[in-house]
Amino acid sequence: MAYSPVTKPCKRPRSIQSEHRSFQAAWEEEYLFVEWPKEKATCLLCKEKVNVLKRYNLERHYKTRHASYSENFPLHSQLRSAKVASLKQTLLSQQKLFLCQMKESVAVTEASFKICYLLAKHKKSFTEAELVKKCFLSAAEILFENYSNKSSILKEIGALQPSDSTCARRIEAMGENIQEQVIKAVRESPFFSIAMDESTDVGDVAQLLVWVRYLDQSLHPKEELLCLLPLHGHTRGEDILDSICNYF
Repeated sequence: MAYSPVTKPCKRPRSIQSEHRSFQAAWEEEYLFVEWPKEKATCLLCKEKVNVLKRYNLERHYKTRHASYSENFPLHSQLRSAKVASLKQTLLSQQKLFLCQMKESVAVTEASFKICYLLAKHKKSFTEAELVKKCFLSAAEILFENYSNKSSILKEIGALQPSDSTCARRIEAMGENIQEQVIKAVRESPFFSIAMDESTDVGDVAQLLVWVRYLDQSLHPKEELLCLLPLHGHTRGEDILDSICNYF
């Protein structure tokens, strides 16, 4: 006698909407949360963040940390609505200040890279970056004498970090970025060829200079210095080939 298998009906998968994983506007006044940053919630009272947007998570936080808040600011009251609006405005001001500080930091870093780039391009010592900063400050004192934001300009210039060690790191970072761009372009090129030359440094270590010629995205030929590889030990053909293969 054949028996048909007993199967349970499959449950429909829960959707994001059914689990309330998108931020609801009512949660601002109900649980004192706002959506910030994107797809996350921030408590207006303690600034703690909740990563998973679910009603249960916000409700648990509110009842655990701020249950007594409803006594002074009852739900749906004008007093509570005004307080929430005030807390949101405070958070917004803090966000603007934070973003402003980030922009200032990015601008200072970019300016530092520009200075280091020019020093390297003109084969100047990294220690001259300190002199560049002093020149900036001295010139700014005169050029912006009658400007209302003179102090903020001098503050930005003063935030530059022109030490020789910082310049060395900046140059290394730019060199690595250029190298990554060249390697990416070579790998994307339909054809490429390499030319090599051997030299010796002051430490009597053989150095292999490698140039590459390839086609860019517009199929125009380009030629770049690809790398400088030290050859420790033997400098036979197979050693050179191994160095090139390991580089790629």
